[in-house]
Amino acid sequence: MKYLGRVPDNEWKTLLQDHLDRADTFRVHVPDGEGPLSHGRAEFTALPQVEIRPWTGMRDALEIEGPLTAAARDLFTATENGELWDYALLREGTVILSVGDFHDLQIEPS
Repeated sequence: MKYLGRVPDNEWKTLLQDHLDRADTFRVHVPDGEGPLSHGRAEFTALPQVEIRPWTGMRDALEIEGPLTAAARDLFTATENGELWDYALLREGTVILSVGDFHDLQIEPS
């Protein structure tokens, strides 16, 4: 993985779209409650075929994992850079894009 840190918004949309086109699965991490870190929780948990389980990265947090369907892609593209707190896009089980703490971006070089 290559660490990029915060990416300017004008570069972010292209980078995200490229990785959304390559990914087949997503993981979103959110607290199990309301607050600024929970953005997208209701929308991602409502997607079909997702698995919801406790996340070991933070107490009282959830990991939402599922296939990167058209509906899931739409959720990622509808959110602005920095709205989702912690998530990853995967291809065949390998993380190809990871965002932690809103802006700590890592990518798998293509």
